[in-house]
Amino acid sequence: MDQKLHFFYKWTELSDKLFYSVVREFADNGCDRFVITNGLLDRMINDPEQVKFLEKLCADMQVKFSAVHGLDGRGFDLNTSDPARRPAMWQDHIKAMDIAAGFGCKSYVVHVGAAEYCYDRVPLETLRQLALESLEKLLPAAEKLGMIIAVENSFEKPNSAKEVMGLINHFGDHPNIGACYDTGHAHCMSTAPGKTPDKYEPYFEKCWWENGVEPEDNALETMQSRIVTCHIHDNDGYGDLHGMPFDGTIDWDKLMPKLRACPEMESFQTEVCLDWGENWAGKLLAPVGGYSIKRLTETFRKLGF
Repeated sequence: MDQKLHFFYKWTELSDKLFYSVVREFADNGCDRFVITNGLLDRMINDPEQVKFLEKLCADMQVKFSAVHGLDGRGFDLNTSDPARRPAMWQDHIKAMDIAAGFGCKSYVVHVGAAEYCYDRVPLETLRQLALESLEKLLPAAEKLGMIIAVENSFEKPNSAKEVMGLINHFGDHPNIGACYDTGHAHCMSTAPGKTPDKYEPYFEKCWWENGVEPEDNALETMQSRIVTCHIHDNDGYGDLHGMPFDGTIDWDKLMPKLRACPEMESFQTEVCLDWGENWAGKLLAPVGGYSIKRLTETFRKLGF
């Protein structure tokens, strides 16, 4: 497998022994690089023994957890508005970056945040300024660690490609800030022949409550020059389903050459949901029983990794 590709898995749902077994399954399918998920990162922040466990696993199995998705969600998003929480949030991210750097991670993915805009209706301008303040607090730590803070695009207004690039460009050519391009999120926001807003999953109404959904057809082109990492998954254009590539409606033959041409790209991350049935995002794309590790690895080889 291409050494820039890192595999995502729900590591925190596994016992220690099963953790080893799942890594073995990946290894036997030719994969040795993985993503430190936000849940695994949170666990390591709160229990140093978990850091030792992961270090030992990497040594025992000759694998690397050298990509990371940073802490996210209410209380961790850059635009978290609770004044009592914000200083502790910054310190949590700094601790997380320090742990990730110890495993060799070069970029640290962050979410701008959507919950307070979508559900609390905090004004966008207020949230934008909070996000900028957070980045100002975090960038010195990233610089010290030699890491790049990668701001991710999503399908809510505060996380649009335009908003993400506005935050990044605020800091000029600062070498320690870049973008994380999410293929599925961008696909939700793009137009397509026959695509109609009435088919969006119900949560999109909350994500774009001011003026309705505002499409973004050129998210990749908007972000391309600053993209340092990428989340790869598919969907039907109407919901954040995190499906297997080729099971949704993304044109991978067109997209992959563009992603590979990003001049600052340092890693790719799979972000496929292996579950089946339904979750908050809608009806999932996996067959009954979910996606297998074998199918996951074979699909990414088909993408050229």
